Amino acid sequence: MGKAVIIYIMGLSLIVGIGLYNINSSSTDAVDNYINYYGSTMTRNIAASGANIGCSDAFLDPMIKTKYSNISFMDGKLNVRMVDAGNQRFVISVGSLDLGPKTMRDTIIAELRKETLARYAWFTNVEANKGGQPTSWSTGDTAWGPAHTNDKFNINGSPVFMKKATAWQKAVPTKHDALWNGGYEWGIKIPYPTNLDDFVSAATGGSGRFVDNSDAYVQFNPTGSVRLRVPSTGYDSTFASTTAFTQNGAFAVTRGNLYVEGTVLGDLAIGAVTLAGGGGNVFLTGDIRYKTDPLVNPASTDKLGVYAENDITVTYDDSNPAAYYNRRIDGSIFSLKSWFEVEDAKVYAPRGRLTTLGAMMQYYRGAIGVVNPGSGTLESGYFKNFRFDERLPLSPPKYYPSSGRYTLFSWREN
Repeated sequence: MGKAVIIYIMGLSLIVGIGLYNINSSSTDAVDNYINYYGSTMTRNIAASGANIGCSDAFLDPMIKTKYSNISFMDGKLNVRMVDAGNQRFVISVGSLDLGPKTMRDTIIAELRKETLARYAWFTNVEANKGGQPTSWSTGDTAWGPAHTNDKFNINGSPVFMKKATAWQKAVPTKHDALWNGGYEWGIKIPYPTNLDDFVSAATGGSGRFVDNSDAYVQFNPTGSVRLRVPSTGYDSTFASTTAFTQNGAFAVTRGNLYVEGTVLGDLAIGAVTLAGGGGNVFLTGDIRYKTDPLVNPASTDKLGVYAENDITVTYDDSNPAAYYNRRIDGSIFSLKSWFEVEDAKVYAPRGRLTTLGAMMQYYRGAIGVVNPGSGTLESGYFKNFRFDERLPLSPPKYYPSSGRYTLFSWREN
């Protein structure tokens, strides 16, 4: 009997001890779980707040290089720094919190990218020619992508804007004449770029290519080869590919003019600048087409930027009108100080429709054609059909100018 009682008491004690141990262990785990949950939540909130502060600083002032070191915040510490890499800026925010012997941390990285102006199918600084004469959007004209002007849209009839249109001043004579399928907003001004430095530096650097103080002729061939001629020097060479032509994708004519046409296979930028000398004009002597049409195959990797300090002109030869009917230019256009125009747009008989595919920026508004304001019929030149390349907002042409402002591209949390 005595032995049984002793065994019973020992067994009961063991059971109670195990039970108490489990209760204590569960209590300890609950406290640890609470501490971990509280710490991870607080450090995440601290890091997120720092990332938002850093992004806000970059949005308001793109030149700022914010750095916050060991700032007391929400009972913890906040550290924020910025790292630039080309067109990207990384806002790296670390939140930390001391909980007894344990220090908890969390990191958030926000990736910002400079807003490319290739997000616009149409962008002008002035909706008038260099003489100050306003030019119009007319019945039969279509802008397929976002359109912007730092002036106002002059409306003649019922042109179509497929995506949102923005401008500094409201459209005239009245917004109701146009078809604003993507809506419109007035009172918006975006700084127009002031230089082509990135493009010129790339072309004149060691892995680019340039021709100085002479006019140059470039012919893109469907096989991918590129022919470069410089008549004044007798230079005439054909390169097997665009990368053989220019490793980094940049080709410039400095102190001369560029003449170009053909079928583009590859990704590159071409243009002409004066460098305080002459030239700086680009002449599109024939159609420019991508080997793989992105309107048919959005996975196309063919891309072209066409840059000029002065005019970009679609040429015309009246001796063979049939060859110049319904023109097409695949490429993103940027004129720093002048315009994109059609040669003698107000002289020769109607030639159908000029289709561009890409982004277009010009300081002034060049003449494309003349439309009768009463009937909407084309009297000379071309109707405008400006198609937008939907690849460009995320994958802009090489060296295309940016607004200088940052936009949020990605947000990564641990």
